[in-house]
Amino acid sequence: MKSTVATTVKDSLKASTLRPIGKVDERKNKKIAQCLNEILANEFLLYTKTLNFHWNFKGTRFASMHRFLEEQYNDILAIMDNIAERVKILDEVPLSTAKEMVDKAFIHENPGFIPNANEMIAMLLSDHHAIQDEIKVYCSEPHLFTDDPGTEDLLIETLRQHERMSWKLKSSLG
Repeated sequence: MKSTVATTVKDSLKASTLRPIGKVDERKNKKIAQCLNEILANEFLLYTKTLNFHWNFKGTRFASMHRFLEEQYNDILAIMDNIAERVKILDEVPLSTAKEMVDKAFIHENPGFIPNANEMIAMLLSDHHAIQDEIKVYCSEPHLFTDDPGTEDLLIETLRQHERMSWKLKSSLG
């Protein structure tokens, strides 16, 4: 009887050293966390750009666009939180400073430039498409998510959210 209890305790202690998602190849885990951090960085820049446009929007559509952009940046904030938490679930460290985000992102800001309403929407739409393309590249890497379907599912859901936000932006262009 003692050996069964001892084995259970040993198994429990051994399990406590695993990542929350269980066994994943160390190299794959690092690669997945790197992919997530790169997406997180671009989400952060898109969030900042959307917030900037929310604050600086001018024109006859101000009230509706102000609300619309607020909805968009709140959606992006939720995406960022989910991605950062997934990095933690992988037992890695998410990017968490503005400098790290800017250094890792391919989305860029245009300090001092305030585009007109249609330019704002077109710029945001382009950035959403760029993130969608980035996610598709990661999801198409052979065998990357074999042991981690949870992250793959998160990326697919993130892709769907960007497609929905892109549809709304495109519809706003007329």
